Amino acid sequence: MNDFVPNMDVWEMLLDSNRTNAYIKYIKENVKDKVVVDCGAGSGFFTWLSILYGATKIYSCELNYQSYNFLRNKYRTTDQVEVLNIDIFNDELPKGDIYIHELFGHCALTEGLLFFLDNCQKQQIHNIFPNNLKLISCKMQHLQQKPVTLEDFDDSKMDKHLIDYFKLNNKKIDPNRYLYNTNYTISDKETIFDSNIFDLLDLKFEPTGTHTYFEAGFNDEYYSSFVKKQNSWEIEKQVTHPYLAYPAYAESVLNRKLKTL
Repeated sequence: MNDFVPNMDVWEMLLDSNRTNAYIKYIKENVKDKVVVDCGAGSGFFTWLSILYGATKIYSCELNYQSYNFLRNKYRTTDQVEVLNIDIFNDELPKGDIYIHELFGHCALTEGLLFFLDNCQKQQIHNIFPNNLKLISCKMQHLQQKPVTLEDFDDSKMDKHLIDYFKLNNKKIDPNRYLYNTNYTISDKETIFDSNIFDLLDLKFEPTGTHTYFEAGFNDEYYSSFVKKQNSWEIEKQVTHPYLAYPAYAESVLNRKLKTL
């Protein structure tokens, strides 16, 4: 088993409205009368939201034992929810209509995304969301970045359901310096990948810029890891090097031959 440890708390990450609102919109519009598999459920917010918007069954999958116990206790009397302590990178996944994931690090590949995709592909699971991905390489200059404090935090774009979920769980809405405000200029943008997310398993990348960021898509609606305000991904850490090195590592672990561009 490969351990992929998030580099920030799952509750603070929810305060990245650019990211979270994209998931909220997709769930609101698509889960009614569906079986949802929440892959890496963490705080349980996407599970809870799926209940609100009419999913008939939700499998809330979480490997971290502390988070698993939180979820098991939270949903112990909720008939639609089954909380599973499973490894989404290696174990058999439950059958579902929609598989929700959020496995993107500063480099989109390095929180186990390729291993999750490989596991899904082996089980002939293809209905995962986000389902599309773009990778954009660029050159960056004049970078200025600072963490967001409670005093700086702008909650104007927070969805009301997310506010309610924090209240229900007695969680304080505080970015706790896990979000970032950034200024920068970029040039020489080059899209090095734009396809269904499973196509990541068949490519090596040849970016030329100093930084590479991603845009994750629910079908044709994308959110970006490179926004300047209250971003959960640090811009300065979205460097190009991992996209050059990581596929070779994944290839050796997955024991499959990745194609070259």
